[in-house]
Amino acid sequence: MLSVALASLASFIEEISSSIIKFEANHKKESIYTAGFINMLFGIFIFILIALFRNSFVFSLASLPTFSIKAFLEILQGWATMNAIQKVDRSSYAFIRNLTIPLLLLTDYFIGFAIRPAQLAGVLIIFIIFGIIMFFHIINFRSIGYSLFTAVNAVATISLFKYNITNFNSVEGEQILTSLVLLSYFFLAAKFIAKENPLGFLTHRLFLGQGVFHGIASIFASYSVALGNPGIAIAAGRASAVLVGIVSGHNYFQEKKFGAKLLVSLGLIVGLVLLTR
Repeated sequence: MLSVALASLASFIEEISSSIIKFEANHKKESIYTAGFINMLFGIFIFILIALFRNSFVFSLASLPTFSIKAFLEILQGWATMNAIQKVDRSSYAFIRNLTIPLLLLTDYFIGFAIRPAQLAGVLIIFIIFGIIMFFHIINFRSIGYSLFTAVNAVATISLFKYNITNFNSVEGEQILTSLVLLSYFFLAAKFIAKENPLGFLTHRLFLGQGVFHGIASIFASYSVALGNPGIAIAAGRASAVLVGIVSGHNYFQEKKFGAKLLVSLGLIVGLVLLTR
């Protein structure tokens, strides 16, 4: 239950940060690279404080092969995520990300784990829901490729994260080093691509709030995976994210088909629940 609660809470808090980024980036107040830098900066600060308080920083050199692959994939994930936040409707982004869950389950099946009948039913329901969404054009497919990439790539990053914290590193060690890699990427991209000084944005309260919310959400999400079944934790977080994304998109970004999105979201949540059985 704690894992589910943390994952759900992380989704609600993350939506606040993402909505700020979408609004400010679309109004040319900050680039996606500066937004990414601020998010990573606050995440690192919080994880360092936790590591110092718990004396729990563990990073094994034996994890470097898998960590290096994960770090590269995380850079791609960070780039695609920030583009998706800016360019994709909030509800569309929330729906598409749920493809990660059945893909994780199918990955487990192909490497030898058995799929229970309820889980198979959940996979079928999710794909049926996505078929309905596409057939009736319930969501906006503009720039949806970014969301699709994050959904598929997350299968690899989540699997590698769980592998590393199970066999080599602590959650804090894994996340601090990963965040440092992403922080460096976003800083350089902000300086040389967007021609911005991301450090200068830290004097604005709105951007500070964006970073704080993202940092807190990242902690809750990481511990939800570490403290429980990754599939259940992710399913709970994504189910919450769908509902929050629909409400946020309708209320703040004037997205349409609110009722239809709520209806198909219920079917999607049923599928996600079955995946955890």
